Amino acid sequence: MRKVFITTIPGVPLIPLLYPNLGREERGNIMFLNEAFADMTEPLVEVTDDPSKADDLLIPHNFPSVRHRSAYLRGFAELSRKLNKRIVVIAHGDSDAPVDLPNTIVFRTSLYRFRKRANEIAMPAYAVDLLRGEDLVPRRKSSLPTVGFCGWVYYKNPRNALATSLKDAFTDVRQFLSRDARIGALKKGLTFRRAAVRVLQDSKLVRTNFLLRSSYSGHLQTIRLDPVQAREEYRRNLLDSDLALAIKGDGNYSYRFYEALSLGRVPLFLDTECVLPLEDHLDYSAFIVRVPLSGLPRIDQAAAAFWRDCPDEKFAEMQRKAREAFASRLSVKAFFRFAVEKLL
Repeated sequence: MRKVFITTIPGVPLIPLLYPNLGREERGNIMFLNEAFADMTEPLVEVTDDPSKADDLLIPHNFPSVRHRSAYLRGFAELSRKLNKRIVVIAHGDSDAPVDLPNTIVFRTSLYRFRKRANEIAMPAYAVDLLRGEDLVPRRKSSLPTVGFCGWVYYKNPRNALATSLKDAFTDVRQFLSRDARIGALKKGLTFRRAAVRVLQDSKLVRTNFLLRSSYSGHLQTIRLDPVQAREEYRRNLLDSDLALAIKGDGNYSYRFYEALSLGRVPLFLDTECVLPLEDHLDYSAFIVRVPLSGLPRIDQAAAAFWRDCPDEKFAEMQRKAREAFASRLSVKAFFRFAVEKLL
């Protein structure tokens, strides 16, 4: 078993990789997240208190929570130089800002392909297995595909609308000055979701199964309805849809993408210069419908073309492969096990 050396900061939450070693912690604000760690019971690494005997130095906290603790990080950097050992970093969250430490390998959720650094590896979001131990029941094809979405689309208030417009305008200026179309992917995910929903609602090529919210329902500080009801409506929306619309949030990743896979549903995935986890090990084309950002105005046509060219048997197989990809590689436990055994 791979040995890691850690130095913890009291009161700062641990990364889930260490729950089996140091005890599972309950996450308070991000709702339902604790369910994602239910099977993190057996150690995947061995913790040693002697850095000279460690294979790697591991920052035991999510990097955004310690980014500004310069003395703490300096200790890792000095130890890395002294022992010539690599620092392993987990950066789960919306930021794709560089990790300013030497000799690191960085696992992160939010990556843009054109800004990805050589030492960065895409990791999945900490997504809950929404199948809940039930048997997968593949959907059968009907005449038109049903595209589902349950989530935040409406602006919360005028301030939210203004802030989104200003950020997008700034991104437009950057794109114009750089002459790099890829910069457009940095716009707010809310902007892309709103555009996709409009196209799909106005289309006769698809059916829509939408529950549109004016706030993010996955956090205690933003949810505006009963949490249990909201979660069940979200799960039912995925189950009752052929294609699950999956578009980034503020970070360049989507919880919905992984939760759809957990239910064996096929994501209709808007590719905003995303780097998906384990792209060298998973054939995503076998279980998702990928639409480039330039294809957003015709996302309904992409869904319809897929539907037309996908036989019943293939659609059922895609759903089974979606579930298998989540269970074997993209759940929290499955990914960390693979990362420790194959990527470190």
